[in-house]
Amino acid sequence: MTNMLLLGQGGAINPARVVLVASAKSTPIKRLLQATDPDRIFDLTYGYPREAVILFDNGCLALVSRTPGEVVGALHQPGGNDEPAPPWW
Repeated sequence: MTNMLLLGQGGAINPARVVLVASAKSTPIKRLLQATDPDRIFDLTYGYPREAVILFDNGCLALVSRTPGEVVGALHQPGGNDEPAPPWW
C-alpha cells in the first residue's frame, strides 16, 4: 500500500509524487496557478485560507491551508511503507 499523507478533513496525498512545496503568496506560484488548467488544480483548503501549493510529478497542483514548512515537516515524518502516515494536525 502506498504511504499516504493525511491532510485533515478527508484529504490525502502521495508524498512520493511531490516535486515542490511553495508559498501560495509568491508571484511565480500565482502565475503558475493562473497558467494551469483548472482541472489539474485540487483545492484541499476546505474553506481555510490558502497557505501553500504542492506541485506533483504529473503537473497537478494541490492547494493546502498549511504553511510550506508544516507540509515539508509532515513529508519527512517517519511512516512505514505498510501503514499510512499519521495526520499532522
